[in-house]
Amino acid sequence: MKAQPRQYQHRWLLPLVIAVNFFLDGSLSLVFSNLFYDNNLQMAPQLILLSVVMCTFAFPESKMLFWYALIAGLAYDLFYTGLLGQYTLIVPLTYLITKALMNYFLPSMVYELGADIISVLVGQAILYFLAHFFGMTQAGVGQFISNALAPTIILNVVLFLIFYWPNKWALHFIHRNHGR
Repeated sequence: MKAQPRQYQHRWLLPLVIAVNFFLDGSLSLVFSNLFYDNNLQMAPQLILLSVVMCTFAFPESKMLFWYALIAGLAYDLFYTGLLGQYTLIVPLTYLITKALMNYFLPSMVYELGADIISVLVGQAILYFLAHFFGMTQAGVGQFISNALAPTIILNVVLFLIFYWPNKWALHFIHRNHGR
């Protein structure tokens, strides 16, 4: 007999956690644009990827999470980039990468940070190669790594440490079963 999937009391709040991080991404970019997008260095907050990684670790059996990630990526493209397809690919890919990493990673803060770093790295690499392919950048790989990738990873590690516990609390609230 197949085990029934667990039902969660507040599972409808899962897209809300992703949406809050979606808007925090844009808000942080706007408020700290002078710091994040300096002449040489470019740091991009990727809280949307953080939320997908954390939701995947918290709800590995969720069948809707891929679709939430796809919709969040599409909304990110429409709302922030204006180019359809980049984050529509990157955000669901983050979900798939995290699901694959869960075979090797235990659900803990350190492993979630590792999965987040891998997701940011893959996402930024995709953005760079798309920009290079379409002639939107002339930066070489070394320049990309030193001026965009490394600062973005460092920023997102700091943001992970700041936003991990509030996200963890929200996901724990969602995860509570009926009657508890």
